[in-house]
Amino acid sequence: MQAPPQHHPSPAHDMNILLGIIHQMITTGRQASRCRLCCRWQLILALAAALLISSKFTCVSSLSTPPSSSSSSTDGSTIMPMLRPSPQSASHALYSTILQHRSSAQSSSAIPLAGVHDALSAKIFAHHGAPALFLSGFGVSASLLGIPDAGMTNLVEMEMMTRNVYSAVRGLSSSTTTNQDASSPSPPPPLIVDGDTGYGGASNMLRTISTLSRAGAAAISIEDQIFPKKCTIAAGSKIQIVNREEAVERVRGAIGARDLYYEQPQQQHSNELCGKGTWIVARTDCRMAYGFDEVIERCLRFEELGAEIIYAENLQSVEEYQQLRDRLDSRTVTMIAQVQESLNVDNVGTGAGKKKPLLTLQEIAELGFDLALFGVTPLQCVVGALDATAKQFLGRSTDDDDHQGTTGIISPPIAMADFSDVKRVVGFDELERFESEFPCN
Repeated sequence: MQAPPQHHPSPAHDMNILLGIIHQMITTGRQASRCRLCCRWQLILALAAALLISSKFTCVSSLSTPPSSSSSSTDGSTIMPMLRPSPQSASHALYSTILQHRSSAQSSSAIPLAGVHDALSAKIFAHHGAPALFLSGFGVSASLLGIPDAGMTNLVEMEMMTRNVYSAVRGLSSSTTTNQDASSPSPPPPLIVDGDTGYGGASNMLRTISTLSRAGAAAISIEDQIFPKKCTIAAGSKIQIVNREEAVERVRGAIGARDLYYEQPQQQHSNELCGKGTWIVARTDCRMAYGFDEVIERCLRFEELGAEIIYAENLQSVEEYQQLRDRLDSRTVTMIAQVQESLNVDNVGTGAGKKKPLLTLQEIAELGFDLALFGVTPLQCVVGALDATAKQFLGRSTDDDDHQGTTGIISPPIAMADFSDVKRVVGFDELERFESEFPCN
């Protein structure tokens, strides 16, 4: 994606204005005062102020001067709207992933974002090189508690799952990734966490952002449903949404909580400014309740507040996605979320007529969006596989569920991993190597 050059303010222009103001102060002081000593003191103070301002603007100029063409691809100032996060920040990997994707001339598809629901699903996707992961509130509700995504999970449960997922993907070494070159192990994918509505008021928002940030979230999504929320796709036109000002205040509170929590790491031997810590994903679910025009207005306000990622849920056509992308700053990071409702789909692609389309990664990129979230696809596949396995294992027909007799042996077409693969995925190979090297009792 090509972004227009960033227009930086001119420190020299502002310096001339300030020096003109100082000159006016000196002239006025001379006219108003009959005391030569007072005039001298005013002149001294004015010159001191000029020196202070000059040094300040010299620093600002060095920070705001657009980079040369040789460095713009590495520092991202002309491609990304925010400063590069500190390497110690979880959002650094997310920033780097998006920057690299935007900078690559070969990028013809959006970044695939799988909705994982536990540590095992996250570990499998990370093993196969997922560039980023999304911890789905729908998935956690289903996998952890077996209940609908209807506001019944809480922050404690999301924090626990965030820690588990973060620990699992960070624990991957070069031996457990698809890249077998031990000299260049694949870095763990950044984790975006579903923060729902923030779980309440201002105090809840503060705790949500700080807690999930400490648990390893690179970004946290905050939405504008009335608490307790419900899955947007399931709720449809019955979805309940807060008014625009409340939605804006909710995102502003999330950003404020992030800024309050985050402390700039000490950068030794460097004067480089770094961006904030955990990113905020500002999400609106208002399409079915208030219409597309309200989606635009809310997203523009979220962008103005400084949310790092803008995300509008459940838009109804390609044209709506395109209009939203066109209204936002071209450098703003954006995300599209989709649900593939079944394997038998007839609306894949942009040529599906009036029916709500299911866009491919390539089509999402052509619309100008960065991230393509399929939030429940892994969960759907797990449910489908377990359901088919249960029917075969228990000897039930797929047609009438009558008992057909069973041997307890699973056979095709069920997709079952070899036990050796299961051992490898959960880390037995690493454990055995450790035990052989450190045979402590």
